[in-house]
Amino acid sequence: MKNRVLIALVFIAAVAAFAWYQISRNTPGDANTPVAGAPASTSSMQETIHLKFGHDMPETSSQHLAAMRFADIVDYKTKGRVKISVHPNQELGTDQKMIEMARAGELAVILPPTAKLASLVPEMQVLDLPFLFTDREQLYGVLDGEPGRMLLEKLTPHGLIGAAFWESGFKQFTANRSVRSPDDFRGLNIRVMRSNTIMELYKAFGANPVIIDFHETYQALADKVADGQENPLVSIVNMKFHEVQSHVTISNHAYLAQALVFSKAVMDSLAPDIREVLVATARELAPFERNDIVENEKKLIEDLRAAGVDVYLLNASEKEIFQQATAHILSGFHQEPGGEVLAMFQKHLARHKPFGADDIILGLNADVSAGSGLSGQSINRGMELAVAKINRAGGILGRNVRIVVRDNSGISDRGRDNMRYFGKMDNLLAVLCGIYSPIALAELDIVHQEKIILLNPWAAATAIVDNGYDPNYVFRVSVRDAYAGPFLIKKALERSRNIALLLVNDGWGRGNRKTMTQTLAEQNLEPLMVQQFNWGEENMTAQLDLIEKSGADLIVMVAGAIEGATIIKNMAARKKPLPIISHWGITGGNFWRSVNKELERVELSFLQSYSFFRPGNDASKALMEAYFETYGVDHPGKIFAPVGTAHAYDLVHLVAKAAEQAGTIDRPAVRDALERLDEHMGVVKHYNPPFTPERHDALDQSSFLLCRYDHQGYIIPLTEKDSHE
Repeated sequence: MKNRVLIALVFIAAVAAFAWYQISRNTPGDANTPVAGAPASTSSMQETIHLKFGHDMPETSSQHLAAMRFADIVDYKTKGRVKISVHPNQELGTDQKMIEMARAGELAVILPPTAKLASLVPEMQVLDLPFLFTDREQLYGVLDGEPGRMLLEKLTPHGLIGAAFWESGFKQFTANRSVRSPDDFRGLNIRVMRSNTIMELYKAFGANPVIIDFHETYQALADKVADGQENPLVSIVNMKFHEVQSHVTISNHAYLAQALVFSKAVMDSLAPDIREVLVATARELAPFERNDIVENEKKLIEDLRAAGVDVYLLNASEKEIFQQATAHILSGFHQEPGGEVLAMFQKHLARHKPFGADDIILGLNADVSAGSGLSGQSINRGMELAVAKINRAGGILGRNVRIVVRDNSGISDRGRDNMRYFGKMDNLLAVLCGIYSPIALAELDIVHQEKIILLNPWAAATAIVDNGYDPNYVFRVSVRDAYAGPFLIKKALERSRNIALLLVNDGWGRGNRKTMTQTLAEQNLEPLMVQQFNWGEENMTAQLDLIEKSGADLIVMVAGAIEGATIIKNMAARKKPLPIISHWGITGGNFWRSVNKELERVELSFLQSYSFFRPGNDASKALMEAYFETYGVDHPGKIFAPVGTAHAYDLVHLVAKAAEQAGTIDRPAVRDALERLDEHMGVVKHYNPPFTPERHDALDQSSFLLCRYDHQGYIIPLTEKDSHE
């Protein structure tokens, strides 16, 4: 545990530098989802806002590590405007006291178990139901989808704002005797938290449930007031329950979710941009916190055994007996206040088949929790929708397909570790990468050593595909840098011959400058002015002055969301704003929210490779309908980071078709089949063929289009009229 504390402290100290690094290293095509919620520049004279975050877990816990990271990232995103102090281990009081403090506006952020919120929202007890979920992928799909959002929204009338579900994990039984059947609980006093559902569970086993506060549980077990208890492994070890319990049964019988909740009174007192940063960061960190829990569970079992604890894993038939003993609790819950929520949960779960040992694995190695987390989440949604359709049709080669997500948080070393992890997996078919070109480039040696098919739905660096490896295991459905610059210049030349370039001063900007100037030279032209800027630069007035003096009447821009917003604000303040055509790097984060007023004066368009506003074929229409139904969306503009979803959806279908054609999931054979596919009617285009031995990029400039923001912030094709709710 001391090592974990040291690691946590080192990690926390480095997080601010890491957050800046992940912005500064973006390369072509990688900047379109920068740090979500990062505000525009603010005056150093603004008053600092101090908020408190209270929770009940010790400093060695994953929850505390994630809470500290939450505080540091909020500090970074708000440029020091918001300072959050984290108070672990019930320093501020019991969970119930902290809930009441938050409702009264005396505490800004809390992280209680969902069962502790059931006194306010009885529907929260649905998460305490036994044997409702079979695995985490299934569970996260519910919590992060419409059912989970609906559950969190029920907190608002009670003075709380639910932002996200974090976790302690699946719960296990502990006692001072072996527990392998419900009868083994008969007559025991079992410590429980206050929850009618949990109490009913132990009554069904013939036990006597006793409500005891979490931090009083150790002493209650030591004094024999309680004979046993239930908790996830992280709580059992962190709270040292194993010192006073001789047996642990790995049952995964129920799940302990924690809700990251804000005080509504506190949030109402904050500026909208601060509220947005807080909520967005809470959601971004959910996968990080969960992943840390999961990665530690195997070690925790080893620690328990090393401490002399008898650890027993229930087999399938034993677990079935427990399920039968508690089936009435699940069926009876439909008559409780949470019945509507349970029905929604079960409807979602019905769309996901249980996974088996023979499942074919598709991996995702992307940022799903940090600054570009929305891009990874959009890719994951495209994968989920494609896999659901494939599994309904019988799977691949008659086998079910399963998605395994590994979060790299925008860190190259973590991406490499994830790729090694995938390389050791049985039944792995392919891995999809995320937004960052540097990470994909850093993984190429492992990809080719392990013969992993790397499917690229976003990262645009030309060298990811033109990598020099033979055979080449990388296939892309996305923008290619070598095509993006020429496309933007050709679109600019339709408007004017007096073009200026305004580019970020890094490899992304320099690469686009090269292709853009070459394209102009083909027309015997050159840019009237080329101006550069650095990541983090907060005023572009000097560059815009020089561009204006050059006589240019149109700007082609390569920028991320934060710097792009600064340019738009500076341009809007000018007497005669110039029109701007931009790379897609601006379209992430809170760009539109920070400049929507300025865009009334500045004419802005930008590159995209697909739009759900133009579902050109049946496949595209079917995907949009499936997205609406699965994720509770009712408008194409609400499909966030749409290119990631569309590209991933097509890639999954292409690799599935290649495996069917090869008659195997042997990766070298599937790689060869990808090069020999005849055609495929995809969402983004009709691929005919998608790839060849000489060409592993499926898209060219014919798939590109210019888009803009409408009055609601939806990304729409340039010729489309503003959409309405």
